[in-house]
Parts: sequence; C-alpha cells; structure tokens
Amino acid sequence: MKYNKSLAGLLAASLLRGSLAQTWCGKNYMSNQSVVPPGGQFLLPTQSTEPLLSFRCAPVFRPYLQEDASSAAFIVDTPIVYDWIAGAEPILLPSTSGSSASSTSLGSVSVTIDVGSVKITTNVPLNATDFQIPVDISALQAQKAAYNVGCSATYTSSASSKSQKFKTSASLLYLPNTNASVTKTDLRTGALWVRPANGKGGAFAPFFPQGFYINFDEYLATNLTMIDQLKADGFNTIHPIPPYTNLTVFEQVVNKTSSDGMYIVYDMRSSYQNLTAVAQQVEAYASIPNLLNWETAHEPDGNSDPLGAAVSTYDLIYQLDGYHPVSIVLNCEDYNFSPYVGGADIVLQDAYPIGINATYSPVWHTVCTPDFGHCGCDNCKGDAYDIRSRVQTYKDRLNILGFDRTKSVWTTPQAFGSGAYWNTTPTGQQWASMGFTSLIHGSKSYQYPTTTGNVTTIEGTATNLTVLITDVVQPFIVNSNVTFTKYDHLGVDAGLWHNGTAYLLIVANLADAIVYVPWGDVGLGAITNSTTQVQRFLSVEQNTNATGLNFLPGGIGVYTATPP
Repeated sequence: MKYNKSLAGLLAASLLRGSLAQTWCGKNYMSNQSVVPPGGQFLLPTQSTEPLLSFRCAPVFRPYLQEDASSAAFIVDTPIVYDWIAGAEPILLPSTSGSSASSTSLGSVSVTIDVGSVKITTNVPLNATDFQIPVDISALQAQKAAYNVGCSATYTSSASSKSQKFKTSASLLYLPNTNASVTKTDLRTGALWVRPANGKGGAFAPFFPQGFYINFDEYLATNLTMIDQLKADGFNTIHPIPPYTNLTVFEQVVNKTSSDGMYIVYDMRSSYQNLTAVAQQVEAYASIPNLLNWETAHEPDGNSDPLGAAVSTYDLIYQLDGYHPVSIVLNCEDYNFSPYVGGADIVLQDAYPIGINATYSPVWHTVCTPDFGHCGCDNCKGDAYDIRSRVQTYKDRLNILGFDRTKSVWTTPQAFGSGAYWNTTPTGQQWASMGFTSLIHGSKSYQYPTTTGNVTTIEGTATNLTVLITDVVQPFIVNSNVTFTKYDHLGVDAGLWHNGTAYLLIVANLADAIVYVPWGDVGLGAITNSTTQVQRFLSVEQNTNATGLNFLPGGIGVYTATPP
C-alpha cells in the first residue's frame, strides 16, 4: 500500500472545492427561489405493435483471469419484447407466435460470438434468457484493455424465406493472474465473487456484502475495536466514509479488517472529480488484499455534479485497475439517471422515506412537489413502498438502457432519523422490511447508512439478520441455476426462489393493513402440510397456518419450503 503526504494534500484540496448544492435533484428548494422544472427525466421507450428481438450477450464473469480461460463462457438472451428498448429490432415470427410463445415453438437463432482470434457458433432458442455458451479464450492475450466482442444472430422462420440477421456487442475483460485482491461479478446473477479477505489465497466464492457506512475520522480512526465488534456481529464489509485524514491509521484499518476477514469499500466521494487524486488512490490501494470495490460519486444527481464526471473517473479506474467494480450512489427518483449510471457497475439507491413530511420541508419551510422542494426523499410518499419502487425502477431503467446484465442495483436501507427531514428513526422491523423488499426486487447487497446509535432496533436487528442472510438467503440469490418469481398480494411483497429442490420465500407487508395470503398466491400452492413442508427462519408480526400466511401491518418473514 503506497500512501504519502502528497496524496493527503490532494484529498484535502478536493474537499475544499466542495460546496453546498443550490438545487437538489435539479429542483430549487429555498423560499427565495422560484419554481423551475428540473428536467433530466428518464425517457421511457415507446411501445411496438409488432414483436421485437432484444438480442444481448455478455461474458458470464467480469473480469476473467488467465486461470479461467478454458472455462470461460458467455450468456445470450433472446427475449421477444414489445418495447423499443436499447438494441431491440423487429423480428418476423410465425403468425401463431407471440411474446408468450415458448422457445421451442419459435425455433432457434444461430448465434456467433467473435472476440479476437476466437470465434464460435451455436444454436440458441428464441425467447430464451440465461443461455450459456462455453467459449475457451486461452488463445487470447490477457491484458488490461477490454476486448470488443461481436455477437451476431441469424433467424429463419416459416414467416419468411429470407434469413433475419441481428447484431449486438459486448466487452470482455480478460486480465493477467494476480495474487492481489480481485472482485468478480457474476453477470448471470449480479452477485460478487471474491477470494478470502486475509490475502492468503483461496478459491473464489459468491459474496453478499453486509456492513455499515462508518465515518472514518469521527468514529473508526479513534476506535479500531469497532472492527472486531462488527466482525463478531456477523458483518463482512466496512465502508469508511471519507475523508481519510490520517493515512497511517487508515493502513491500520486495512490491516485489521483484512486479518478479521472483512472487506473494504474504498470511497472517493470527496475527490472523484479530481482525476489526479483518483489515480494516486487507485495506485495506493488497488492491491490491498480486502478491497471489495471502488465507490466514486455519492449522490451526484442530488448535487448536480457534472454529467460526465463519473464516467471519466470510471474509465480512469479501469485503465489503472480493472480487478474491482465501481459503484455510485444515486439519491433522486428521476434526475439524469442515464448519464450518471454510465460511470458505474453497481448503482446504489439511498432513498430514505421513513419519518419525512412528503409535501412540506421542515428544514427549508417550503412545499415539495415534483418540480420544487427538498423533503429528504425525492418524490417519495414516506413509506417502504418508496424503496420497492426505487429499486425496481432502477432495475427497469438499466434493462431499458441495455445494462441489465452489466450493471446491478444495491440498496442502503434507512437506518437513521430523528432529526433534519426525518421526525423518527425506523424501527428494526421497518428497516428489515425495506431491505427485504429490496432483495425481492433485485438488490445484491445490504450497505447500511451510519445510524444514530439505536442499538436495540437497527443494529440489533441487523446483527440478528447477518447469519440468516449468509446461511439461508445468500445460497439462493447467488445461485445462477435458481428460478425467481415475485408476487404482490394486497400490498404484501413476496419473492420466491427455487433451486430445484427447495424454495426460499421472503415476504414483507408494505400495507398498513391486516392481510391474509394463500400459499398459492405466492407460488406455493403445492404445499399440503405447512407444519412439515415449511420451515420458518424469521417472522415478525406475521405467522402461517395450513392454508397461507397472516400479516399484521408491516409484518415480515423468511421461510424455506419443500412441497411434495
């Protein structure tokens, strides 16, 4: 780890350049300001009356190392859609076909993957997802620069005597082997894969990050025993909030977390627009044994950071490193989403709705509308529905932009309050509910905001959940062979994962009402004996009976099931 005084000086200079944003999410919010529509809204695709092929391909892992060359593979998706999402092209299908037709009835496409000197062709069912094609890349030279990949498809149907041709592209990151830390992303699931954080070597394994943001100068630098406590409580990740004023102590944090088997998210929020500082930080910390990922822009949409800043930093990091993904945190519901996500592999949402006044700001004493105001949670209503909507909306937008494989969504469930915009702190149950609905809608991480010390609710609940998530939840959500379906029954959000033998069911009642949900309405209609076929791992304000699940307002639960 190479750190020096010049790096510390650059980081300090970057902090001094920061200033309080005069708008938030592009909106004026002070009483002496007028209403000016913020613009920057995401453009939804137009619909098509005719079928379209959304042909996409991507490597299974990013990056691949030399040691992976003979086992490399690509994922190909060939869904039929009726929205003009990125890359979608008209396809002439047999007259009896439609979007609901099976892959078998539609036939197949001949797909060719062409990268460098490697070229392979195989048949892929039409209207398929997650179709894997082994591609041995041993003939390629491992290098820092990504390879451009050409993917083409040819389809012939009874509806036309001519073959229909489609093209798309992908990027293959194929890097030299290294003994330093590497974080791979499984583009089938969005899950991360890591080696042990102690730097002593070992096999890559799926990893679900769980950990708190911790203010470095104020807390972590003065109390390194906090690391041991977090480890004992089952957490596996620490996200120090900059500035990292004392770099000697920061090295101690790196060494201690590594020896404890914990990973670090390195945060550049204060300096990411200073490319000289970014380069020095990457050079200093890319090789530490427990680096999980780089985080650059923190709420750039709220602060109206330059639209190209995150992308410039992202490109530089990949030029210098490439072994670790890059994340950003977005705060706004709908403000310049597309430009900012271009600078990230991981998009975190940090909507904090619990305890807000959604229509009037207690801080600025002004109203909040879609065009004006800052109420602490952009365009929110003030409940867990906001989290479900935000995560799902971000996921949907990434798909529309063509990034459904290459970018993932993480969540930061609100774990603070009782001040500023928030008149209360979420209870442990509310906090867990926000996390559960995030998991149901595709989040692959729990990164908890710094709390106000509410040990009996937030920290206590988080501690109780760490082992459950690691031992019960993670094996399902990181498994590329698992099928997943989500359900909404009268406000109860439910996710059902099936690994071929057992089911994982996560449920959260987002409604302020008592709700009963039959087993069949969450995909478990085959249950004949809930006593022997359903195992409860967690339930709060929620229970089961022979025919289904009962919920009080805000009730949550985690179950596995093995129906006959």
